[in-house]
Amino acid sequence: MTLDEAFQARQTCNLDVLRLALAICVIVSHAWPRALGATAMEPLESATQRSLGGWAVGGFFFISGMLITASAQRGTGKTFWIARVRRIFPGLGVALLVTLGLAVAFGATVTVGESVIWFCRAFSLVSIEHRLSEAFAENPLNGVVNGPIWSLFHEIVSYVVCASFVIFGGMRWSWIVVVLAVTATSLAAVHDDLPARFSTFTPLFAAFAWGMVAYIWRNWILLRWEAGLALILLGAVLPWSVGMGAVAMGLVMLVLLAPEVPMSRDVSFGMYIYGWPVAQSIVALIPEIGPVALAGLSVIVTYPFAALSWDLVERPFTTVRRAEV
Repeated sequence: MTLDEAFQARQTCNLDVLRLALAICVIVSHAWPRALGATAMEPLESATQRSLGGWAVGGFFFISGMLITASAQRGTGKTFWIARVRRIFPGLGVALLVTLGLAVAFGATVTVGESVIWFCRAFSLVSIEHRLSEAFAENPLNGVVNGPIWSLFHEIVSYVVCASFVIFGGMRWSWIVVVLAVTATSLAAVHDDLPARFSTFTPLFAAFAWGMVAYIWRNWILLRWEAGLALILLGAVLPWSVGMGAVAMGLVMLVLLAPEVPMSRDVSFGMYIYGWPVAQSIVALIPEIGPVALAGLSVIVTYPFAALSWDLVERPFTTVRRAEV
């Protein structure tokens, strides 16, 4: 079976499961510094020079590269951006209000004006302030109210590049997207030498660009268990900035070959944006909690927030499609 046949047969439900698993990996990975402090090593960090959460975010970007390219190809520029705004910003806006409420409940000392400025900066994604004065003051990572939303800015920039690629005819020549991905990977390999925000963006966009390659070359990509495992092993021994695309492609192969697991809710986005403030609240309530217990409890407690976000906010604003970002 090819990747295209999997898409044509609507066998992409498991991509939602994979994205949920990646969101859970981010929550689990962050449990170590939240319980032990900023210097604590996260899972996989010592073995691969990148944390479990870092690998998971790369996986998100690869899957987005596939699905966003498909979305950009299907509609006009207007419909594409309307869909993107509806998918991200209503859920993000409510999550920021909940984050602000939890921060204030656990000690943040902010005026109404400061709260409005913090919300607007975070909602814009351009100038995010992750800290609020005195929030979670006794926690090992005190003051930090919602760390993971930093990646959403880079996600939006990747959408801009992808939409521009499609609008200007990049889909006509399949080799061009390979050039784009190789260029992005080359820059990712030296990202430490690049300016700060560009340094963060290039490895993530490299994963996104290989997702674009996977979608555009979907007719030629055969889904095989052995190929999926080989790609994961190959990517794991390469530097994170270069190997993310291979690991993510391998994971996609494996989940698309697995029996379908239907999901009634697409809660991956909610798990991602609520996981941090929920976990910070748990640490404030149970200061002695260890990272393993915090990881498990955070996943359990975050799920109702994510489910309500999907049912009451995200789903009403979107046209429900399988594995749609």
